[in-house]
Parts: sequence; structure tokens; C-alpha cells
Amino acid sequence: MDYLPPLVQANNLEEYSDVRETLKETNLNVGGYIRISTKKDSQLTSVENQKKYIAEWAGINKYKIADFYIDVKTGAYSYLRNEMSRLKNDISQGRIKGVVCKEISRTSRDIMDIIELKRSLAAQGAFFISIKEGYDSRTDDDEFLLVIHAGLAQKERKTTSSRVKITQMIKANEGKTNVSKPALGYKLSRDGQHLDVNTDTSEVYSLIVNKFLEGWGRLKICKLLNSMGVKTSRGGDNWTTNAVMNILTNPVYLGISMYNVTLTVRDGAGRAKRMVRPREQWIVRENTHPALISVEKFERIQQIIQGRREKEKKEWSCTRKYLLSGLLYCSSCGNKLFGGKIPKNNARNKAKADRTDEDYYFYYFDRKIDGMCKNKISHFRMDRVDNMIIKAIQELFLKDNMIDEIVLRKRYIYDLNLEKEKRECEILKDRLENINSAVKKQQLAFEAEAITLEEYGSRLSELRTQKCGLNSRLRELERKLQTADSKEEPYLEIREKVKSLIHNIGNMDYEFKEELVRKLIKRITICDDYNLTFQYTFEE
Repeated sequence: MDYLPPLVQANNLEEYSDVRETLKETNLNVGGYIRISTKKDSQLTSVENQKKYIAEWAGINKYKIADFYIDVKTGAYSYLRNEMSRLKNDISQGRIKGVVCKEISRTSRDIMDIIELKRSLAAQGAFFISIKEGYDSRTDDDEFLLVIHAGLAQKERKTTSSRVKITQMIKANEGKTNVSKPALGYKLSRDGQHLDVNTDTSEVYSLIVNKFLEGWGRLKICKLLNSMGVKTSRGGDNWTTNAVMNILTNPVYLGISMYNVTLTVRDGAGRAKRMVRPREQWIVRENTHPALISVEKFERIQQIIQGRREKEKKEWSCTRKYLLSGLLYCSSCGNKLFGGKIPKNNARNKAKADRTDEDYYFYYFDRKIDGMCKNKISHFRMDRVDNMIIKAIQELFLKDNMIDEIVLRKRYIYDLNLEKEKRECEILKDRLENINSAVKKQQLAFEAEAITLEEYGSRLSELRTQKCGLNSRLRELERKLQTADSKEEPYLEIREKVKSLIHNIGNMDYEFKEELVRKLIKRITICDDYNLTFQYTFEE
């Protein structure tokens, strides 16, 4: 009989697969990753050269290239690339065991992005190799070497970006264009420095403007353009209301060029976030190209848009909260649904200040910004949808003894004899967060050239040593807590309380229901027949 300690039994722990074991294997299937910034001929030639380079290295080192993954994407963030996503999917399915690239900068030129990529691969038992730097993630447990290589790649990216930025600033100040794909109605001049009128697409612009001034809505204009087979400014087949709005509000049609208006930064989650620069940093030049609309007509359009916004603004409740706000999407077009309300017939004569929630019908609204949406219903009864969500959560928890497993796994929380250990755990977690914050600060200091490479390496080494010691102690405490021998009676009492809580979710406060929904559900799609499809946060 095979015996298992309580820690393994209670937590259903997965068996760890050490990726370093693959160092002993030969003829492993790997994926070759290649990234280029544009589809220019010189860049496409680079793809073939990188393929030959990676294939030659793989043959010498006894690896098999199962497939090449080629992204044509500028920017530092790997999560924005389709082929990178396909590569990760092939790893999860066991088709390849690792990733090989020519050099680290070909995957990303951002320190945090590269580290996250390496960790996501390691979590699936895969490895990462960069040929130029001679880097192999299987031999770099503390990630020190990766940080150094990634830091140099990021520094190179910023230097290159700075040179390009200076050139573009000079062009903008001279009234020249920096766009590669002009707005609808324009084309690049022969020298690529200015905008000229495109006689074909300028007629589409005039059509949009005239129909809007005639009183047409954006959705009606979208449907007309789609029925005519008109291509969007980017060559697509599907016009959206947002695309029409961008055209109607773009000052480029007044003959104005604007540059250095926005910048891209990372948000707290490490995602790319676009923000607006202070106005004094903008570069605005007038009469840089022919105008397609008069100032008077353009301002008239802006007045109409503002007037419609005020008229069509829904009466949002200052008391009612919407449980699925930001989670509910249309199954046809994928657009987000928004919560709102409509006054009942018998309450329309009441003053808004005198109305209560009982005077309204509450719905989730689909704004139908896509002219190709096939769903016929544009609003769904909020109470019906919310009740369906609560029922789905109840069924999720009450099936397959899930509550029993969760309570059993967390029973140590209720053991009063381990208060000291629990307090120490929280202190250690806070200290680890502080160290992680210190590591990021050192990275920022290095990027800003406030410290040298040697100082950066020394400080990271100190922080790594501290982190290792804290993690060791934290694991020791967690083992003690998770193997605590709780009595059967309090366990049963807790289990029944949790089950009672789940059964009565519908009667709980809004704050509790919202927290529960957002911890469990990532996305919900809804069809005309109220059929719901869930994407849970704990699913891959």
C-alpha cells in the first residue's frame, strides 16, 4: 500500500516535474520563436535567416524543431502576440518541450516581460534557450543571468527608441507626417513625408459626414457601409460605431497634424496602458495637408455628437449596483453589456428625485456598436440573469463534495493553538512583498542609469539571499499549519456553516455577492435565449 502524508492528501498536490531533467535527454521537440517588427522586405529576409540559424543550432545540439512561431509585432509585450500564444498552447499540450530563439531581444526587450515569460514556461515544465547569449533557463534557478541579459536588451530598445523618437519629433515640427497608415480619405505622398487626398476613399468620408448631418446614427451608417462592401481604413470588412466616431471627431480632416499626444506605460498588472501627455508636450501643426471638411461643418458635427450624448445618456441609478458589470458580453459580436434602467409606465410622471428602485425595470444593455451583430435582443432582464448566475455558483460549489475539500484543506485557520505561527506567516509575507518591491526599484534605478551594472548585480544578490531565507521559513510554517490535527467536531460545524452560506447566497448583501462573483468568474457570454457560457478564473 502506498502511504501519503496529510499535506499531500489534503491538498491534492500535483507531482513536480523538474525541467532540469531534460538536460539529459536528446532529440527533444522544441519550438523556434522569431519576432520581427514590420513586414518590410528586409525584415522578411531576417525571418529566413533566423530560421536557418535556429535550425542549424538545433541540429548541432540534437534538438528537433517541431515548428516555427513567427510574430510580426512591434513593441515590448509578449502577451500581445498571437504566435506566442500558440506556442504556449503547444507547450501545454506537450507538443514541444522548450523554446529556442536567436537572442533574448527577439522575444521581448522588457525585463519584467522576459522574466514572466520564463516563469510561465517553467510552470508548464518547459525551458527557454537564447542562442546568442548562451542562456538556458534550466541552469539559472535564481534568474540572475536572465535579469542581466534582459536588462541589456531593454537598454538597447530604449536607446533605439530614443533615436527614432528624435527623428519623428523633427519631422512633426517641420509639419511632416509620421503615420504609416493614413486616415480614411488620405494617402501618403510619393516621398512619404506628407498626406495627399485619396480621391477614392475621400468619397467614403464625405458620405459618412453627409449622412450624419442628415440625422443618421452611427449604427445605421455602419450597416450602410457594410452592405456596400466598403473597406475600413485598415482594410477590414466590418465597420463599427467606434470607427465611425473616430472619423467624425478626427481633426486630421481639418488639415491639422498632431504628434506626441499619447504614450504607453505599464499598469500595476504589467499590461500596456495608453495615457495622454500634458498638452504643452503636444506638437500641433496646421495646414500640413489638404482639408476635407470646413471648420464650421466640423464644429457642427461635434455639437451634434455632444447633444446626442446628453440626450441618449441613460438614467444610471445612484443606489442600484450591477452585479455583472464588466463581466457580461454578447455571444455574437463579443461586445460588453452595461447595466441600466428604464422607468415603468406608471412612474414616468414622477420626478426623478421621488422615484425608487421599484419604479424601474433593470436591464443589461447591448449597445450594438457592431453593425454585424446577429443577436436580435439588445437588453436582458437583470434580475433573471443575476439569479441564473447565483444558481450556477451554488451548483458549482455543491457538486463533487467541493466544500468538504476546501474546508478540510483550510482547517488550520480555525486552530486557535497556532495563532503565533499564523501571525508570523503574515509578517513573512509582508516582508517578501517588500523585497519584491525593492527588486523592482533596483530595476528601475538600473534602467534610469542611477546605478551601475555591478551595483545592480550586487544588490539583487543581497535581496535574493534574504528572499531565499524568508521563503524557507514560510514553507516550514505552512507545512506545520496545513498538517495541524483539527478535531472532527469543529470541522463538521464549519462545513455546515459554509454550506448554509452557499445555499443562501441570493439573500446576502450585494458586497458579498459581488466579491464572490468576481473571485470565481472571469467572463460570461449571453445569447438571445438567455443561454450563458462561463469562463472561470481558475480555468486555464
